[in-house]
Amino acid sequence: MSLSSPVAGLEIGTSRTVIAIGEPHGDGSIEITAVGAIPSSGVRKSQIIEMTQARYSIESVLKRLEEQFGYTIGHASLAVSGPQVRTTMLNTQWQLERGFVHDDDIIEINARAEETNLPPERTQLELQPIAYGLDDMGAIASPKGMNGNLLKLRSICIHGATQRINDARAAANAAKLEITQPCFAGTCAANAVLTQQNKREGCLSIDLGGGSTTYTAWINGQLAAAGVLGVGGDHLNNDIHTAFSISIKQAEQLKTAASSAVISEEDASQRVPVPAPMPGFKAASISRRALNTVVNARMQELFTIIRSKLDEEDLLHHLDAGIVITGGGAALSRVDELASSVFGTRVRIGTLVPEIQGLAKIVGDDPRETAAYATISGLLLKAAAEESRPSFMDSVTGMFKGIFGK
Repeated sequence: MSLSSPVAGLEIGTSRTVIAIGEPHGDGSIEITAVGAIPSSGVRKSQIIEMTQARYSIESVLKRLEEQFGYTIGHASLAVSGPQVRTTMLNTQWQLERGFVHDDDIIEINARAEETNLPPERTQLELQPIAYGLDDMGAIASPKGMNGNLLKLRSICIHGATQRINDARAAANAAKLEITQPCFAGTCAANAVLTQQNKREGCLSIDLGGGSTTYTAWINGQLAAAGVLGVGGDHLNNDIHTAFSISIKQAEQLKTAASSAVISEEDASQRVPVPAPMPGFKAASISRRALNTVVNARMQELFTIIRSKLDEEDLLHHLDAGIVITGGGAALSRVDELASSVFGTRVRIGTLVPEIQGLAKIVGDDPRETAAYATISGLLLKAAAEESRPSFMDSVTGMFKGIFGK
């Protein structure tokens, strides 16, 4: 039985616009009770480029939720993605007056870390602590009582373009939907499929969207890196369209029904029928190997870029729990196999954590289908926990307690 009012989330993606509703429970779980989705209009790379079309998309989903599930909602959290999202590492320092770390020193450095001083054109989406340091020491679990002169705190700030977020707010407001909070889509997707144990062991979450790809790396239970690449499923469609001189619609059908991220020996002897552009036209065919070569090249490039970024930050060898893939791109055949070969570790398609319930009843229990709803599911979980969510200062104070069992 639900103990709180329903919460709602809005995701304005390149491929589709989604609104979901969930009913929180007292044990921290949430029951997803309604999902509405339609192909997006007026959106490119997860950013609105035509306000009227984006508004109509939101209105259409709201109408579907009311007709199909009986829900009328007036506010929702917003998942923010696309190349507009950036990550800044913050290094805060505080000179110790007593020669050792006192409670007051921890409070002071926490407060200073919250003063990110982002310019007006940037909006903070998330601020997460990573680790304490003291003089020349790093990765300290709890510095209280330790002797030293300079206390340090390393944290990560994720922020989006204020104007792009305001565009989403305006489109939603025009559809009579108020945005209560913008949230980073990458951490929403990760929280939907990664357990606390996964995060402690070290795990990388990759969400393959239509217009962009988000990733988050978790080490020792904390967010260690995050980013957005402006490459997604639409780029695959365009690659196939260009390579074989077919329409974008035909390219997408080929990608979905016949392509693979891995090139196999048997591909050379097989041909794939190209969907006829319209009834009455003769269907053509192409080499399966040629199709898979195009798909493999794009996906390998994408994964290699992410690997390089993790290598730069010396994080790749900490991923003991492997890699989890979510988003619409999780449905691409053998995409997990390709990712495993690029990263050199085990890879799986994301399954929702036990705290998120009910989605399979609405969209089906195929893991690759539910993985496509990871972002919106994690957004609902975040919205449900928002009232009891600890502040940044509380997060810093207790960030290592779960790791060391203290």
